[in-house]
Amino acid sequence: MQDPTPDPSPVTQDLEKKAEAPVEPNKDILEVTAMEQSPEQEAANEVEEAAEPPEKAVEPEPPLPAEFDKYWKAVEANPEEFTTWTYLLHYIEQENHIQASRRVFDMFLARYPYCYGYWKKYADLEKRNNNVLEADEVYRRGIQAITLSVDLWIHYLQFLKETLDPADPETSNTMRGTFEHAIMSAGLDFRSDKLWEMYISYETEQGNLSGVTSIYSRLLGIPTQLYAHHFQRFKEHIQDHLPKEFLTGDKFIELRKELASVKHHSGSKIEYPSGLEDIADPAQRTTEVENMRHRIIEVHQEIFSLNENEVHKRWTFEEGIKRPYFHVKPLEKVQINNWKEYLDLEIESGSHERVVILFERCVIACACYEEFWIKYAKYMEHHSAEGVRHVYNRACNIHLLKKPLAHLLWAGFEEQQGNVEDAKRILKTLEESVEGLAMVRLRRVNLERRHGNIKEAEELLSEAMKNAKTTQEFSFYAIKLARFYFKIQKNVVKAKKVLSDALQKDKENTKLYLNLIDLEFSVDVKQNESSILLLFDKVIRSSMPLTTRIAFSQRKVEFLEDFGSDINKLLTTYDEHQRLLREQDILKRKAENG
Repeated sequence: MQDPTPDPSPVTQDLEKKAEAPVEPNKDILEVTAMEQSPEQEAANEVEEAAEPPEKAVEPEPPLPAEFDKYWKAVEANPEEFTTWTYLLHYIEQENHIQASRRVFDMFLARYPYCYGYWKKYADLEKRNNNVLEADEVYRRGIQAITLSVDLWIHYLQFLKETLDPADPETSNTMRGTFEHAIMSAGLDFRSDKLWEMYISYETEQGNLSGVTSIYSRLLGIPTQLYAHHFQRFKEHIQDHLPKEFLTGDKFIELRKELASVKHHSGSKIEYPSGLEDIADPAQRTTEVENMRHRIIEVHQEIFSLNENEVHKRWTFEEGIKRPYFHVKPLEKVQINNWKEYLDLEIESGSHERVVILFERCVIACACYEEFWIKYAKYMEHHSAEGVRHVYNRACNIHLLKKPLAHLLWAGFEEQQGNVEDAKRILKTLEESVEGLAMVRLRRVNLERRHGNIKEAEELLSEAMKNAKTTQEFSFYAIKLARFYFKIQKNVVKAKKVLSDALQKDKENTKLYLNLIDLEFSVDVKQNESSILLLFDKVIRSSMPLTTRIAFSQRKVEFLEDFGSDINKLLTTYDEHQRLLREQDILKRKAENG
């Protein structure tokens, strides 16, 4: 299993730092000490400093393995090819070169942080080289990247058991704190049973039976794969030990009072102690123990029954998840649909915490699918702006670097939140990653325009037009720039010039002609009649396809009908139009006759 850091909720935020910051010496004390030194002492100090041996030279790093550059260059040339990375990782593991390994693992895991197995391999490599602190840091980085990875939590907890000093009184606190962090982060995962069992085993080994009871009380209300097995183990735990052993003192007294109250109402004359002391009569003591066991199991039976119903709702969906881990290979359509339906079920159930957990599980298996990240972000919009940002940030900066829709939605969200500079940065980064996307450039233009930055918007369009790699792209931006001049800046002259210049480069682009004609229509039609007719004639007498010339001819007829000042021009144009139609009919009949 794998990730998450759901939304930035307290449950799944960054791991606490293990080491405390070193305490700085008191500067006042240092200054006083320095003032109190005599000249003789200062001279002696200078002699001692001069006599100190020079610092040892830093040993140079060992050379990189022989074929490292070959594999590394292959990765640099095509960093999105997963197989190339696996060849490099396999090679570097065999070489056991720690510096080269760190370089490779750090680069790989920055790109593919959901590959939990490689975090484990990285930590094992550090541990084999006796770098325990570095191994611990690798595990912490991995858990921060994929907080929902039950397997990675289990490996880390096993690592702590092996490396922490059992004689150190802080070890048990560290272990319990880590177990609690693991349970809070990944304990709601349907397949988190091994993690819960590991926690129970640890507390059993520590002789903390009341802690075991507390863990079971939490676990039995959570839908997991082995829910029935846990309830059976819980009943065995209750039957195999005395209530004083598996209950805290407060819980024991509370339960004793509850049972005594029931006996009192039933007319029993037995007097129960009010504290932790044992009942004097052995038979009554045995009865109390059995009553306590029965009551505890009875309460948890109700919890179990409710939980069983929740498990049954999810069981079919869980069986449909054939690949819960991350991989670059596409998922089957049936699994994608299973995730969609499962998420809809969890959203309808109304438990925000469980929805977030399921989304986090989903975006591990479906990390390369834009639709799930977007669905997650849209869901979070109803709960937390920071949560939305957190989802988009991971999606766009790690997993969907070159998929534009998520970036565009993220920029729109930030603009909606009033973070205009962030929106600009997101769009600019996307455009640098995926060059030539017109929709991204236009989104940048319109972002500037919406916020009154007219000059910046104009520069972005002009730059796009100037840097166009094809004639078609050039004409596209020319039309956009002309409309910008006309509609935004109200400058018809500049708009006409842009289109006229574009026609010099792209002489048969009908869209350029149509936009230029529309511009002429937008001003005094009577005054511009000759210019408009000239544009129509350029197309009609060109080598453009016949259908195009007929369309322009038809529009020329309509123009002269509606706005023309000379009947002769209208009749001449009508005759020319009929000739084009006859030409079309002839070509059509020839085609029909083969």
